[in-house]
Amino acid sequence: MYSFYAFEGSFSQGGGGWEHLEVCSSFQELDASVAYYVRTGSWAAGGAFVIRVYRHGKLLAERGLDPFLTVKVPGLTAMQFSEDLRASGGVPEPGGRYDGMNEGGIWEVLPQDMYELALESPEDIQVSIAWDGLALPELASPTLPPGVRVILDGRELEYGRNSTLDGCI
Repeated sequence: MYSFYAFEGSFSQGGGGWEHLEVCSSFQELDASVAYYVRTGSWAAGGAFVIRVYRHGKLLAERGLDPFLTVKVPGLTAMQFSEDLRASGGVPEPGGRYDGMNEGGIWEVLPQDMYELALESPEDIQVSIAWDGLALPELASPTLPPGVRVILDGRELEYGRNSTLDGCI
């Protein structure tokens, strides 16, 4: 059995929602997956936002990402979150898109704004994870190679992106 990372960003409401699952075996792929998900604006709506580490096919660790995430969207100061998901930062910058808006108004439009910005210039949304603080366990050999599928919770997933968000950016 292989060792690998699985990133999940998902949101469910009533009969709808989305999910973004990525199976990979490197931090670079993991970092790119998290950045993609955040830049779609989906992360701002809440829901699951976790990394799972599998060693030899068995779940070894699960970590929520919110307290380790920093996001900088044009027009707002950098945002960070505590363990209880309270936001700090995210204050409107003078003369920016959100200047004069209250926090509720910002969060109401932020997911769509991020999505639209990601379509035009995704690199303008800065996303970073404090990987050292996250303290993920190391993967053990052998690691999952590209092209191999895994079964998680009774579902077969391909190496790489398995997402209902594909085509968003």
